[in-house]
Amino acid sequence: MRVLLINPAMNLQKLGRFAGLLEPMPCIGLAYIAAALEQHGDFVRVIDMFAEKLSGDEVVDKAVAFAPELVGMTVLTPSAPVCAALSKAIRARLPNVKIVWGAVHADVFAAEIVAAGEADFCVHHDGEETICELVDALESAESDLSTVDGITWKDSHGTVVTNKERALNRDLDSLPWPAWHLFPYHRYGLLPFADFAKPVLTMTGSRGCPYRCDYCSLINTGGKVYRKRDPFKIVDEYEYLVDRFGVKQIGFVDPIFPLVKKDLQPFCEELVKRGLDQRCKWLSETRADRLDKETCDLMYWGGCRRVLMGIESGSDMLLGNVNKNITTAKVREGVANAKSAGIQTVGLFMIGMPGETPEMTKETVEFAVDLDVDFAKFAITVPFPGSALFRDRWQKDLFRDDWENYTTFNPDPDRLIYHPPGYDPELLIKMQSWALRRFYMRPAQVKRQMIDLRTISPKMLLYGLYGMAV
Repeated sequence: MRVLLINPAMNLQKLGRFAGLLEPMPCIGLAYIAAALEQHGDFVRVIDMFAEKLSGDEVVDKAVAFAPELVGMTVLTPSAPVCAALSKAIRARLPNVKIVWGAVHADVFAAEIVAAGEADFCVHHDGEETICELVDALESAESDLSTVDGITWKDSHGTVVTNKERALNRDLDSLPWPAWHLFPYHRYGLLPFADFAKPVLTMTGSRGCPYRCDYCSLINTGGKVYRKRDPFKIVDEYEYLVDRFGVKQIGFVDPIFPLVKKDLQPFCEELVKRGLDQRCKWLSETRADRLDKETCDLMYWGGCRRVLMGIESGSDMLLGNVNKNITTAKVREGVANAKSAGIQTVGLFMIGMPGETPEMTKETVEFAVDLDVDFAKFAITVPFPGSALFRDRWQKDLFRDDWENYTTFNPDPDRLIYHPPGYDPELLIKMQSWALRRFYMRPAQVKRQMIDLRTISPKMLLYGLYGMAV
């Protein structure tokens, strides 16, 4: 089957002065789907709308030129309106094409999406096996779509049907490696504070998370069960990316990598044994309470040079409000261990959390300053679909389906999705800009960014300074 996969952009105009801080990132979920389809024997093409800087009309023209039988899109909440527009336009030009949506937003709102005709199918949770079975069913005129586990679709009577949930794939090493050769990989970066070498690509060493933070959408969309890969096979893929694509940096996009030392040790030992620790460095996201001294020393020895930590808040009470299950004391300890090992630190903070006041926001910002992490991101709290926070707020006072506004950097107080009761939205946005100024405009931090680290490009620095100005 001819399959076109699209990684859509979002409406960058909604981000205002923050739009320039975004750069195209590797869409690893779609790359796994592409690899599964290629292994299945399908003819696959990929359009990365953001990375290739394409308009909606240009995407549609490319789709028509390829003449696919199936079009698949990865749908995150802020890009949902763009996906709906693309689906409508593609269907107008290719009336016989089937359209399938996947990823978190499609998982949560599958019934509504299919009922509205925005997609013919929505895939739930892991999609590699599901998409291949769906292709087989579509190619067989006698096949019953009700036998394809893990999809929502509309039957011949126009009734929306959600099939049986697909069993989670617990053997992640059985999946083919992401098909990066179909993507404009040379255009990719990570977030401005995550890049330190290019070219860069991403990997996963696991799926799922054992924690249950209320703001995380992963938990309710296939992430409840933690599954991990063989450390030696992770290194095999790492080596392939270095040899095949010449990558200088690999970012692990697991919720937590590594989770335990018994997996970290053979991984790092094998990297060093093959000399990969010298050829390519890596970074990962983790929790500060997983960073004991031995872990940090081992990570640095194996080539890790930066860690992103979801610290969220400087208030233990606010951390408890979102079921973070960590303390500020543990955060201090983890950051200190990483610094001692020589690993650069990125603190990911949330402001405007449930129960937060402006005074608590200041407490979080001063906590970031006191930690003296190398980089800090201050995101306005958004109850993303799939999270417990979304479920609770949606039932009580949210009722917001202006999906393009579900962004953590929103410059318009009238379009702010959520703010704690009593916390003026205009003040919250001003506090976000103040947080950036307070953290980055310190003389020591300016010196660190301009002289010591030098990983943020002058262009990104200018965009950042513009974003701080309110």
